Amino acid sequence: MGAPALGFIGFGEAAYHIAKGLAGAGLAPIRAFDVMANDPKVGPLVRQRASEAHVELMPSLADLAAISDIVVCATSAKYALSIAADAAKCLRPGTVYADLNSASPGTKKQVGALMAPAGVIFADVAVMELVPPHGHKVPMAVSGTGAKRFQESLVPFGMKISFINETAGSSSALKMMRSIFMKGLTALLLETLTAGRKAGVDKEIMDSISGTIDSRPLADTANMLITRTAIAAERRVAEMGEVMDTLAEMGLDSSASQATRAKLQALADLNLRTEFGNTPPETYTRVLDAILKKTGQ
Repeated sequence: MGAPALGFIGFGEAAYHIAKGLAGAGLAPIRAFDVMANDPKVGPLVRQRASEAHVELMPSLADLAAISDIVVCATSAKYALSIAADAAKCLRPGTVYADLNSASPGTKKQVGALMAPAGVIFADVAVMELVPPHGHKVPMAVSGTGAKRFQESLVPFGMKISFINETAGSSSALKMMRSIFMKGLTALLLETLTAGRKAGVDKEIMDSISGTIDSRPLADTANMLITRTAIAAERRVAEMGEVMDTLAEMGLDSSASQATRAKLQALADLNLRTEFGNTPPETYTRVLDAILKKTGQ
């Protein structure tokens, strides 16, 4: 398979790092269209990055679309649909349109639907880690009708792309689910360590948490925590109430703890003891299935 003619819609930080890495790996030509390229404030940076990455800036979206085999939208989720609607009017049939924006699965499905009548195949691309410092080797998950071609065209140049399936929205769902944990974990660490810092025990807290988390694989930790919480949710709701009182006494924010208490209360309200009795189930998946069943999902 020959090198594809690659085009970027939007040439911000992510596109710059990916394009620079691909150019270094021998992919050419790479082009881009950015509506801010001639902006007095932003334009100089866009043009500088394009020069450093050996990327040719195009005067219009139509000009980019006319000569690209793969078009990558790397702008912002709030513009994904409007840009896709404009792109669908000028993309050639058989072109791969890849959306890298951190948009919901529903938005990605709508983008794919816009592309289908034009004969354009769609790749829902989820960037799974921060682009810098990985550059073009940042792990990506891809789904949709154009997913396989996107993967096969760019993996030879060092990109790390995991094919999920041919359904638009699947990759973005994976990313959104991961974000629940990663952003939630960040919020919990901030709340925990801020309180620990004020109490003068932040190092001890870090050591204690590390001892729990680092001692076993994550799947084993999930089995341990989720299965036990399923039958002890009510008691843990009360414990989180004490945590919130502690933070209030310290004059600190407790929003993450409040959310945790609300989630535990919702679990307690399902009364999973009727499902499992006083014995934790063997795996966390049994708890998840019970939750979905109880909530009619």
